[in-house]
Amino acid sequence: MTSETPPLRISADARMEMRRVGREGHPLLIIDNAIAEPERLIESAVTAVFEKPDHTRYPGLNAPLPDYYGQGILSAVNPLLARGFGMPANLRKTMFGFLALATEAPEDLEPVQKVPHHDSPDPFRIALVHYLCRDMPGGTGFFRHKATGFEGIDARRRADYVRHAAAELETTGEQLTRHVTNETPNYELIDFAELKFNRLIIYRSHVLHSGLLEGAHLTGDPRTGRLTANSFIDIVRPKAS
Repeated sequence: MTSETPPLRISADARMEMRRVGREGHPLLIIDNAIAEPERLIESAVTAVFEKPDHTRYPGLNAPLPDYYGQGILSAVNPLLARGFGMPANLRKTMFGFLALATEAPEDLEPVQKVPHHDSPDPFRIALVHYLCRDMPGGTGFFRHKATGFEGIDARRRADYVRHAAAELETTGEQLTRHVTNETPNYELIDFAELKFNRLIIYRSHVLHSGLLEGAHLTGDPRTGRLTANSFIDIVRPKAS
């Protein structure tokens, strides 16, 4: 006889705030006191195997998210995605993600890792960052690219944005000596979600953003480091016949 893993429970004390970011008005949902037992997720991180990711530029280490986390979060936020992000609740969705520890100092990063980024040109890929760390500054910043004025990079804008951003990195990349801040050249900080323990933030993954790591504890210890749960939600689209 095997015991089932207890499901993740959303906190009865959760508090929500919906913002609109920048001139383009992209939704940013902030949920404080998001889950009832955040320490349980930290304990899962303590026993997880963290490794350097092969296929992303995340500035640190990743480990698998426990299954109970994704199932619980997707069920809880699905109606919120309908109201705030225009994603009908009746459409089937998938969620994937990872536990993350930011560990790399600026001098260990490539120039492209020291400017804001977008995860996908798809406005209906939704990003979630759940802060599981305490006692450090930072959070997640949202940005406007000065040369183009773009705040979100969808498929129509992507080629133009990449061309400008690549040229800027070619000419000024060596001058980037810090993690992303409100002083990063060629970008303007337009909003900021402060790092708070057990805060979950939700936004469209095509919006220009960056973790704000200055002053963070850049360590591989999940108990004291900048531990987050990073996830993405996608609509399951029917295959073309």
